[in-house]
Amino acid sequence: MNLSVSIRSRVSFICLAVALLFSAPFVFYAQANTCTFSQTLEVGVIDESVRCLQEYLNANGYELTAEGPGSPGNETDKYGSLTREAVAKWQADHDVSPAIGIFGSVSQAKYQEVVGAGSAVAQTEAERLLSLVDDLQSQLNAATPQPTLPATVTTPAPQVAGISTSAKSKTQTDAEQLISDAMDLILNTYDELDDLRDDDPDEALDIDEDVRDVIESLFEALESYFDGDFAEAEETAVTALDDATDAYEDAGGESEASEAEDIIDDVDDLLEEVQDLFDEAEDKDEDTGDAEELIGEAEDLLDDAKDAFEERVYRQAKSDALDAEELLEDALDEIDFISDKDAEKYVEDVWDDFDAAEEEIDEADEDGEDVEDAQDLLDDAERALKRADIAIDEEDYEEAIDQAEEAEDLIDEAIDAIGGSSDEDEDEADEALEDIDKALDEAWDEVYDADDAGKSTKKAEGILDEADDLLNDAEDAFEDEDWDEVLDLVEEIEDLIDEAMAEL
Repeated sequence: MNLSVSIRSRVSFICLAVALLFSAPFVFYAQANTCTFSQTLEVGVIDESVRCLQEYLNANGYELTAEGPGSPGNETDKYGSLTREAVAKWQADHDVSPAIGIFGSVSQAKYQEVVGAGSAVAQTEAERLLSLVDDLQSQLNAATPQPTLPATVTTPAPQVAGISTSAKSKTQTDAEQLISDAMDLILNTYDELDDLRDDDPDEALDIDEDVRDVIESLFEALESYFDGDFAEAEETAVTALDDATDAYEDAGGESEASEAEDIIDDVDDLLEEVQDLFDEAEDKDEDTGDAEELIGEAEDLLDDAKDAFEERVYRQAKSDALDAEELLEDALDEIDFISDKDAEKYVEDVWDDFDAAEEEIDEADEDGEDVEDAQDLLDDAERALKRADIAIDEEDYEEAIDQAEEAEDLIDEAIDAIGGSSDEDEDEADEALEDIDKALDEAWDEVYDADDAGKSTKKAEGILDEADDLLNDAEDAFEDEDWDEVLDLVEEIEDLIDEAMAEL
């Protein structure tokens, strides 16, 4: 087969070859991405099937969140409130009752019904890929018009579930995916070049030449693929994908590879920081709680992220790294300890708090409020901070931290004492918030139990949702130190809980 023709002919061949190559593999799209469930999924469950469910929801119009854990590409194995809310919306749209976000046997049966055949998904994905091919041809025609092939080729119609396709090796499948990913990056690069051509035409021309080299590599990969040398096709496609990634980033884009690498590097740094803090806390016999176990789990997840990165499964790499980051942050919370190297920064931060408190007390004084007690407490805080500074100079970091902690407590008391108020109101509001939060959790548990028993819980859920909103308002009021508002809202929440329980 003589394929040494112009770039334009090669591009046309690539478009045809990829259309032929990738129309059939999407037959198995639905089956490959169908989730398997072995238990009821609800808040608190940790299982890989949760991750699969989150991926399905994110991809089908029920996005958990736009960013962070649970967002597209960052799915987790934890069934939390975001998953519950997304599942509830999916249940409502698919006539699953009650739509309360518990993914049990009824919901799982409906899920299998929706995705089981998979024909619509396969059709959509096949059409998307063929559209990708058409877009690539159009972009290249617009960028560098050249004579097209003399022969007219008809693109095959997408094939969907039901046809017969022989099993493929992992090497063959990997080669196909690499070629497809490289094509995606080529299109994304041309999108970036549209703006770059106006700002820096010379740079755009250089990048355009780099993209042509990628196309040459893709042609070689396809040539090896159709000769049955899938290993060679995969190796060449890897080079094409790496070069396509470089071109895309040179044009101003951020590839999934680069994003995943940055996240992994950040989590690596965090792991080192947390491990150092844990070791220092251990040496000083400080309480570390479950930090050691959490750090171990985070290390395993970070290793998984690096493995996924090496295999170019970048979405999985990001997801695993973000899960590791969450565990490390939990580990930090478990370590009740401030390291020596952080002591100086801690003292500086408390001085900032002191300055802010002093300004607030001065403003209150100008407004005619009673600030005598507040000022006395702030003076005590200043003396403690000065002792902390001396301890820093003498490298007595433990003493510095102790003095800074004392100053921090005095600053809080000073703020509370503005206007002659006491800590009693705050304590009452704090206790009321804790009690109502616990009562609301217990109420939700009763609703879940009632739902499992086959009772109607829709009205009760709506009432408790309203109570949840009021609890958020009460917590905001507490932050604003509006103790009376906290107590008023707590009373309203109590009434709503009673009303919800009556509905059961």
